[in-house]
Amino acid sequence: MSTVPSPSTPWWEVYLRVPDSLSDAASEYLHSLGSSGVVFHEQALLLPQHDPCVMLDPQLAAWTVLQGALPQDETLSYHLAALQQWLDTYTGATPGAALYGRPLRDISYLTQWQQFFHPLCIGNRLMIRPPWEQEPLPPHLVGLTLNPGAAFGTGTHPSTHLCLKMLTSFAPAFQGASLLDIGCGSGVLSLAALQLGWQHALGVDVDAQAIAVAVQNAQLNHLQDRAHFLHGSWQRATGVFPCIVANIYLGPLVEMLPSVIRHLAPGGTVIVSGLLVSQEGTMRLAAQHAGLVVQGQDVEEGWLALALRRAPAADSAATPR
Repeated sequence: MSTVPSPSTPWWEVYLRVPDSLSDAASEYLHSLGSSGVVFHEQALLLPQHDPCVMLDPQLAAWTVLQGALPQDETLSYHLAALQQWLDTYTGATPGAALYGRPLRDISYLTQWQQFFHPLCIGNRLMIRPPWEQEPLPPHLVGLTLNPGAAFGTGTHPSTHLCLKMLTSFAPAFQGASLLDIGCGSGVLSLAALQLGWQHALGVDVDAQAIAVAVQNAQLNHLQDRAHFLHGSWQRATGVFPCIVANIYLGPLVEMLPSVIRHLAPGGTVIVSGLLVSQEGTMRLAAQHAGLVVQGQDVEEGWLALALRRAPAADSAATPR
């Protein structure tokens, strides 16, 4: 979990420049090492030894600089080495990827991330907000409280936002149903579905820290009896679900889709996201081979989400005789 900020503790400011496609994973890793919060500087250059050391450049749309803070204690050297190893592993020889650290001079940074998480409305049905927002909701909205200090997704990333929009639009058809959430992260999609009318949600994630965050968010919303989270691959899930959501990446989606649909109820819907618009053709072809047809799609800031449904022939084949 995130370290509780303390003005008496010396802190080390950490900057990580990564391709945009890795920014979420890098943020999760920073949090897992104890960063109190992570600020995203999109389209940015990292300029070590300059003050400020981050410079925005609209020509660098594919790059993000993440700013975090780690306790300056006996674990710091280990955490910096782990960050460098993570960067080398996931970016390889990509020119431009970089890690930079220096003593933190402005202690207010440790809580300034709160200003970046404001209530987020999904259509006219769902509001996601932090714990310190306590204003009564309008009658037409249901609320979901998330702790942004825990990271792993608060609904603001386009791929997550697209999934939330689709869950909102499909909610009337799934009242009282169950949901399988593959790569659940903070549990935002599972918990949003429950607030929108699903009866039960099962989330799975290979990251144990993400599962801990999801469990805490379920408790924060008093949904722990209806939301269950498992650490491990999606194969740990059992049963059949009318709705499955997977907000991950193209490679794993294509690989797992033929097996995942064995858990999809006849007439059910699979929502896939974490896709770039340029990957649409590949994803559609994989869906076709898995016996799925495109039921809907949405695009936001170059990201794509697809809603897939069993083709009639596949439904017929799956029905017991």
